[in-house]
Amino acid sequence: MSEVEILLDGAPVTCAEGLPLTEVLMARAPFWRQSPGRGANRGMFCGMGLCFECVVEVDGAWSRACLERTRAGMSVRTDQPEARP
Repeated sequence: MSEVEILLDGAPVTCAEGLPLTEVLMARAPFWRQSPGRGANRGMFCGMGLCFECVVEVDGAWSRACLERTRAGMSVRTDQPEARP
């Protein structure tokens, strides 16, 4: 696999191309979001696109990180919990 650079919450991150985005997120911060009700830390749950726990903004659109593959230049935002679908 070749390495690519993506933007993660505005910061450049180098990773292998084609990885599930959740692998990059878990490596950087195992709990990249919080529970809307209690603010408890949350990370990946099902890993296959059923639970929507890993929803992030990718290139301006909401996407499930476990189904999204890393590619050069993609922009990922995890820091907008109030705007989640």
